[in-house]
Amino acid sequence: MPVEPRVQIADGALRGRTLANGGFCFAGIPFATPPVGPLRFRPPRPVPQWTGVREAISFPPAPLQRLLPSLGPSTMQTSEDCLYLNVWTPDLSGRRPVMVWIYGGGFESGSGSPPLTDGEALMHRDIVFVAFNYRVGALGFLYLADLGGPDWAPTTNCGLLDQVAALHWVRNNIAAFGGDPNNVTVFGDSAGGFSIGALLAMPAAAGMFDKAIMQSGATSRTFSRETATGIARDLLDRLELSEPEQLLTVPAERIVEVQLEGIDTDIGARNTPGGRSYGAVVDGHVLPDLPLDVVARGGTRTIPLIVGACRDEVQLWEAMLQPTTFAPASEAALLVEMARCVGEERAAVLLQAYQNREPGASLARLRTRFLSDWIYRVPAVQCAQTQIASGGQAWNYLFAHARSPDLGAHHGADVAYTLDMLDQLTFFGSAATPQDQQVRNEMTEAWTTFARTGDPGWPMYRPEEPTVRCFGGTAPLVTEPLAEVAQLWQTFWSQQK
Repeated sequence: MPVEPRVQIADGALRGRTLANGGFCFAGIPFATPPVGPLRFRPPRPVPQWTGVREAISFPPAPLQRLLPSLGPSTMQTSEDCLYLNVWTPDLSGRRPVMVWIYGGGFESGSGSPPLTDGEALMHRDIVFVAFNYRVGALGFLYLADLGGPDWAPTTNCGLLDQVAALHWVRNNIAAFGGDPNNVTVFGDSAGGFSIGALLAMPAAAGMFDKAIMQSGATSRTFSRETATGIARDLLDRLELSEPEQLLTVPAERIVEVQLEGIDTDIGARNTPGGRSYGAVVDGHVLPDLPLDVVARGGTRTIPLIVGACRDEVQLWEAMLQPTTFAPASEAALLVEMARCVGEERAAVLLQAYQNREPGASLARLRTRFLSDWIYRVPAVQCAQTQIASGGQAWNYLFAHARSPDLGAHHGADVAYTLDMLDQLTFFGSAATPQDQQVRNEMTEAWTTFARTGDPGWPMYRPEEPTVRCFGGTAPLVTEPLAEVAQLWQTFWSQQK
């Protein structure tokens, strides 16, 4: 029988389990007090110390969320009591680089545990892997500060504060698991990438990590207090409540049941100006400023960044929803959506550029190209450019490996490769190929090398030069964004939402 690994951390003793292929896993470690009862919608509180040895052998439930077949297994266990993390480590001795994963899911779903997140394979590349849960949806991102009294003023961006609490735990405890607390890299996809963009600008997160990798999410997705207050007011109305305090006695499942009724579910509507969704709120307190403004002022100069996107980000929505709800009713309708972002005159010029680049493309495909650039690709480039202009270091990448012509190199396609979880590819219909394995090897090598050294192995981003690392494309280095639309985007991109 293998020896059960034990560690002593600040809160008490933990017993983990030995993995069949070597290494250890410690699962379900609490990093904050359960956010239930009077602690619902409140910032995370410290964990009370325990006596004896706590079992850390079972993965915790995911945050309470609506389970959708397209986002994860319908049998996944969820709970409002969710603030736990998992650690995978090759050995309890030594000082290895630490990689902390922040999951995506539109700020409405996700989990830091298998099957959605599994750190065992990446751990075998001699890193300590940490994944944590954070509150999602209304329970994590409902903005109540402007609807309640003074007591509600600090209760904003709780999901982000959960992330900060987990990162504090890592700094304070990871040495006991063989990790180097002075070499911590955060990385995440989609909402996880956008979360990191917000963490870069949060005073509470200052000094909590040393490097960052933002996948299909940068510094561009935030909401104003006015928009967030409108969402909160609508939720209260749907629950027939008059004040935030009444939310503390409503069953959490009921809140989750109605939380999406007052927000935009269309990928374009929620990510273009005027869109309503859950996510980081520039509240002037937890998140005082727009993240990109903080980058521009040099606030992230000492944190090396990798930021990038997938080539065909929004093609996943096109494939799933076309032709019922995704395709624009007409070219005029597409122009209206584009004009919300860049203005009427520029929208016409931009649409023509997309049509010139892809003659004969359907309206649905043109919308895919536009939204892929607007939401993901251009913000990644803008973040890299701004970081370098402020004196920092930034590398840009493009994921171009497409397993299906219908889906393309779609949003989230790179996660299975960066986490070395190619078994997930069966969700999309087939087992991993040698090409999949090659892309996996290239990405995991780059990501873990960056975690160890702060340099992923390709040149830092420079506009108009082939310095973008392209995974799965025809050339290892390209320029990004591609084609003539890049010049147009650079002239009128705006982060304001």
